Amino acid sequence: MKTSLFRLKKMAVLLLAVAPVCGPAAAGELGDVLHAALDHPAVAARKRQVEGAESDLSAATTQYFGRGSLTADRTRYENQRVVGIYVPGQTAPLYKDDAIIRYGVSYALPVDVFGVIAAAREKFRNNLAAAQLLARQETLLRLHQAGSAYVRKQALQAQADALRVQRERVEASAERVRKEAELGRAAEIDVRLAQSEVARLSADEARLKGILGETRADLIDASGIDPEISSPHIPVPEWNPLDADATLSARLAEAKARAAEAGASEVRRNLLPSFSLGADYYNNRGGGGDMDTWSLTGRVSVPLDAGAYLRSSAEGARALAAEDDRRAALRAAQHQIAALRSAYDSARADAAALEKEIAYRSEVVEVDQERWRLGAQTLENLLRQRRDLLDAQYRLADARARAAAAWSSAQVLAGEEPETYIAQWDKS
Repeated sequence: MKTSLFRLKKMAVLLLAVAPVCGPAAAGELGDVLHAALDHPAVAARKRQVEGAESDLSAATTQYFGRGSLTADRTRYENQRVVGIYVPGQTAPLYKDDAIIRYGVSYALPVDVFGVIAAAREKFRNNLAAAQLLARQETLLRLHQAGSAYVRKQALQAQADALRVQRERVEASAERVRKEAELGRAAEIDVRLAQSEVARLSADEARLKGILGETRADLIDASGIDPEISSPHIPVPEWNPLDADATLSARLAEAKARAAEAGASEVRRNLLPSFSLGADYYNNRGGGGDMDTWSLTGRVSVPLDAGAYLRSSAEGARALAAEDDRRAALRAAQHQIAALRSAYDSARADAAALEKEIAYRSEVVEVDQERWRLGAQTLENLLRQRRDLLDAQYRLADARARAAAAWSSAQVLAGEEPETYIAQWDKS
């Protein structure tokens, strides 16, 4: 028994020595998965939306420069008309023709007295900020999906490895009991007990296989790849402090609220008079003459549209709703931070306790295995100790995966830079 315990302790020392070496390999595989997730089509779609929002802002800015048009037209009349330019006091004959051709250019420059264009630019600027935040959110969600699926696969692989070792030991015990029963040195009930344990482990293997298939599908959906797990080391980065006001959801809600308020302001200002300056130049040809005309204009326009007042009221209501959404998002962020921190701390504490439990139970199983071999322990108690050890190994892998997933969710909530997110995985 002392020799067996010495071998167990020696094996534990070797495993501790190998674990740090396995870590970087796993980090490299995880890094490949995370970088592959950056190429997800949903991420590309969000980037296209950012480009569209940038174009909207540029278009709103160019309204300050006004707009012009080039004109070319030909008009034909039923009979001859005066097609020349008449000026009071003119003594030269007037040009007459049944058709006139005109070429020209006109230009109108708005005078943004009441800030309509400025309000529109503010709206599109906040729409752009919201689009950028949504793009980052989509990227982080895909990274979270890929990272969580990878660590779940690691946990399932660790559970499968522990289950395989347990199955091998139980099958060896079952074979020994079967032979002893044939020789009359063991009861038939012990054979049935060992066989039922083997059947239970077979069911566990089938269940793990199904969960692994789902996890692999999730991993492929997020990253497009499904690498083999070379190390059972599950990385769990250190927790980063979070501020509810700086979370991605709070910033996104704030950008939407500001865009809604700017939109309401734009509609309200459109109810006020608008001012513009204009100029045009035309070349007129008809009746054998070639005549040039030009003009400068100043325009004041007063809107008389009852529907515009109703639209202004609707936009104001939407702005108030967006502000309520902003406050609700801030409150939800505070709740999520507390919940994720609690889940993270609980999972890490659970993992630390389970590591000690596994070390103790491994010694118990080793001792009971020797006692059973010597006939001082029942097979039922030995199998129960093995089941407890396997359960602790299961829960340890699950606890580490839960801690990693909680940390990853917190990074999505915080709106972390994607490259920083990946780098923190690599360092753990």
